[in-house]
Amino acid sequence: MAPSQAHLYAFTNAIQPVRRAWLQAAAVVAAENGVSFSVATAILHLSRMGSGLQQSALAEEAGVNPAAMLRTLDQAEAAGLIERRAVAGDRRVKAIHLLAAGEAIAIRLESRLAELRADLLHDVPSAEVQAATRLLRLFETRIIEHLQKPKSARGKS
Repeated sequence: MAPSQAHLYAFTNAIQPVRRAWLQAAAVVAAENGVSFSVATAILHLSRMGSGLQQSALAEEAGVNPAAMLRTLDQAEAAGLIERRAVAGDRRVKAIHLLAAGEAIAIRLESRLAELRADLLHDVPSAEVQAATRLLRLFETRIIEHLQKPKSARGKS
């Protein structure tokens, strides 16, 4: 049986408040570790994806505009957490590298965020977490597919 319009509405309207609440909780973890949320986000993405990422790719991965990422990287570099290096063959392009202090903060952040997730969802069965994750990823995929259709084909799917 297909979900009702009320259930679909409740699902889509729950996404943003949940995201906002999670980001607020993550910002507290970042502050407890002496960095801003934006610096924490950049450091975590670099740690997960590997040093040497270009500024533009890091901005895209973090979901921020390149100008905002530039300011964040200025802060992280001033704090001794990252280093920007020119890319061979194109000095205009910068690759971002985590320094030891940045890697140490990333490890602490990952550990604390893992503890927070476990604490918040300790009583939710693993199968439900997996089902919720699958549903969110399916929804993401279908939204992307929908947006890639020509405007004239975006009617009913």
